[in-house]
Order: sequence, then structure tokens, then C-alpha cells
Amino acid sequence: MKKPIRLSIQFLVLSLLAFAVIGTFVGSTLSSVLVSKNNLEKNYLMENQYYAQKLASTTDSLFDNMIKSLTMESGEEEYSTADSKEIYEEVKQTLESTDFFNSVYFVDQTGHIRASAPDRGLEGTVANRIGAKEALKKKVPLISEPYVAVTGKLILLVSVPVFDDSGSYKGFIGGTIHLHEENSLTRVLGQHPEHENDSYVYVVDSKGNVIYHPDSEWINANVKENEVVKQVMEGKTGSQEVMTIQGVSMLAGYAASTSNWGIVSQAPKKSVIEPTIEMAKQVSFIAIPFMIFVFVLTLAMLKKIVNPIRMLAIYAKQMTLDPSSPTPRIPDWYFELKELKRAILKNVNFYEKKLTYAEGESNLDPLTGYYNRRSLEKKISHLGMYSIVLFDIDRFKTVNDQFGHQVGDEVLTYMSELAKKETRESDLCFRIGGEEFLIVLPETDLALAQTIAERIRKTTEAKISPTGKPITISMGIGNSPTTASDFSELFKVTDQALYKAKEEGRNRVIIANRLNNNKN
Repeated sequence: MKKPIRLSIQFLVLSLLAFAVIGTFVGSTLSSVLVSKNNLEKNYLMENQYYAQKLASTTDSLFDNMIKSLTMESGEEEYSTADSKEIYEEVKQTLESTDFFNSVYFVDQTGHIRASAPDRGLEGTVANRIGAKEALKKKVPLISEPYVAVTGKLILLVSVPVFDDSGSYKGFIGGTIHLHEENSLTRVLGQHPEHENDSYVYVVDSKGNVIYHPDSEWINANVKENEVVKQVMEGKTGSQEVMTIQGVSMLAGYAASTSNWGIVSQAPKKSVIEPTIEMAKQVSFIAIPFMIFVFVLTLAMLKKIVNPIRMLAIYAKQMTLDPSSPTPRIPDWYFELKELKRAILKNVNFYEKKLTYAEGESNLDPLTGYYNRRSLEKKISHLGMYSIVLFDIDRFKTVNDQFGHQVGDEVLTYMSELAKKETRESDLCFRIGGEEFLIVLPETDLALAQTIAERIRKTTEAKISPTGKPITISMGIGNSPTTASDFSELFKVTDQALYKAKEEGRNRVIIANRLNNNKN
């Protein structure tokens, strides 16, 4: 008779512990994988929906800016004249002044193309394509559906009507976007660095035709049967899983733009499965033997101790290469590290203050306290629209000859203080040589710049200077981009205006002519 097998409590406890550990590990791993997969899918859907909404807003802004650009251009007198050469210059300027369009052309009220840029020899031909017909018929700003132009290219037409001063319709000015070529639309929609894992964006019009797709072969294809496209054609915004015609499951977010277009941002579902599998592998390492766990824990503690010191060393090295490097966030959870960090940051702050002071001193004129010419380019490089006032003291050489250079310096100081009081806090004052001064007026048009200049001039001629009598100044003013867009050219024509003020009798303000009118 066989003896019954007797199990020891040690074996039972170990078996129970093993079962509990393995069961807990398997159960927690499976639940973590499933929860992670569901959360990742939700996150991908939410991110794609948000990104589609963001691109829809960006696309709307892009087309608003296109229409505004053409609307500004439509008010030019040349479009109401019969001179095709002048019209060509206008459409060429419109094309070159922005990167919105692949071509720009003007069609008169009879449907004939008067001028186009680039010049493809279309002048005098009839614009009989659907986009042009729609623009001539509706006489309002509009964005066409995709169509094949007379050039044989698949395009979109953005058009704005042109009316003369009496309100009579003269035709329209239109900008084209070539869908199979690089254009402003592809530059906006093709830049989404935060999207990875084979995700991409495509755009459809109100009929389900593809307007933009990273694979150009899809452009102008009709995908209205796609479930997501159906939703977006109804003006809806949302997200859902969808199957492509190639049988690939995608996580798609979609949004409708105000131009009746649909933006779809989608990523393959495998982008969720792959990280989920990777997470399961990482969770599996919990079962690694205890010694490896201790090693990892010890390594983690060592990293926590050493990494802050390493970060300090990297920061100190960066400061030797680039003193403007930002200060990183370095944890200082033990005494020695805290003291070391405090000492380094104290020295960095000290040398930053010295460097800032030295840079400031090198950029200032010691006599007037104005910025010097060396700092001019740096100060104006970030400005958008601005005006400049260039002026100097009339007959200043006579002041030096009659009263001496000390009084001459006093006159320069007096003039700089007077002009500074008449300007605003945002204005930038420069002494650019001898008795010549420059005031930069940010976000200021020519009319306001002239008002400020006249105020300075009148105050100067009314007050007693260090010479014992009033002095006068001659002034030239210009504006960027109205007068010239490049600063060197703007300075040149404004300087010419200053000398014109001298030639016309001094003590006056002259507005600089536009650069392209200098020879008139």
C-alpha cells in the first residue's frame, strides 16, 4: 500500500506565494495593458481631433489673410484704367509681396484676362473656367472648388471683386493655388512636427474631393464614402476609428472649417498597439530576480545623487560657451549639492550683471545718453511697421566756431533732452554722428510721425538754447514698409528728405518719397 504524499507547509506556502505573485503579476499586467490601450486610443483620438480643429482654424486664418491681401490690392486705381502694363505691374507686385499664391491675375467684367503673373501669355484670353465664371457671376470674395485652369493645372481660385470709385464692377483679381505643386496651403498643412507614428493630415472640400494629401496622387480624388469624410461634410467635429480602403484601421480626428472644408488628422491604430506591447514588456521586468531589482534600485539612487551634480557641470560648461544659456531646474535635496548650486549661481549672476552693464555702456553715446549707431541694427531688427525721424541741428558748425566746442556739446545735450521729452516711452533715440540724430517710432504711421516731428521742431525753435538764443533743426521722415521695407534703403531716402529740408531753407519737416518714386 502506497503512502499518501504529504506536502510540507513550506512547499504549500511557497506554492501559494508563487501562485499569488504570478496570478497578481499576470492579472495586473493584463489589466494595465488593456487600460493603457484604451487610454492611448482615447488620447490619440482627442489629439487628432484637437489638431484637426487647430489646422481648421489655421486654414481659415490663411484664407482670411489671402482675401484681405487681395481686397487691399483691389482698391488700386490701376484696375480701373485700360493700361494693361500698369495692371500687370500691380498683379506682379501682389504675387511677389506674399507667398500665398502660385499665380495672380486680373479678369475684367467681360471675362477677359487683362494681366497675369507670372506672365504666361494669357492676356486677352477668355477666363471661361468654373472658378472665373463663379467669381464674375457672384461679384463677392470667394474661394472656388478645385478645377482645371486654362493652364491645365488643378487649382483653387481665391478671388476678390474690383469696383471703381463710382461703384461700377470692373472684374476681379484672383490668386491661384496649384494643388499638385508646393503652395501656401501645403506649407501650412505639411508642418506638424508633433505628429509621429505614420500619422498624417488630409483636407477635403464640400463635395468630398481631396484638396490636400501628403501623397499627391490622392489630390482631387473623391472620398465622400469615407465615414469620417461624411461627418465632416456635414460640418461636424469629432473623432472615431475608421477603416481605409486599403484595410488599415485608423484613429481619426476631424473638424470643419468656415470655408466648408474638412480637415482630417489620423494615425494608424498600430501606433497604439505597438506602445501597448512595449509597455507589457516593461511591466514584465517586475519579475526579474531580487538581486537585479536591488541593482536597479541602487543604480537609481546613485543617479539621483549624481545627476544633479552632472547637470551643474553641464550648465557651467554651457555658460562658458554661451553666457545667455537659461538656468535649468536642478534639484538640491542634500546639503553639499545645495551649497555647490548656490555658489555657482551666485557667480553666474555676478558675471551676468557685469556683462549686461558692459554691453549697455558700449551701446550708448556718452554725451547724450542716446543709443549709438552700433546698436541701431540690433534695436530695429525685431520691429514690424515703424517710422523714422532723421534730423540735425541747422548751422551747427557756426555754433562751434562762434561759441566753442564746450558750448557745442551743451547744445547737443540740450537738443537730445528736448527731443527725448517730446517722444514716447516706446520710441528709440539714436545719435548717429556729430549733430545728426535718429528717432525710431515703432507701430507709427507717417501721419503720426509727422506730428511728433513737427512738435519737436516747433519746441526747438521756441526755446532758448545754451547759445543764448533758439536753434532750429531740419528733419526728414520715412516709414517702413510704406517708404521702403529695407532699413538701409529707408535710411537713404529719409536722409535725402533731410537734405531737401536743408535746401528748401532749413527749419522744416520733409516726408521721404517712396523708394520706387525717387526718380520722379
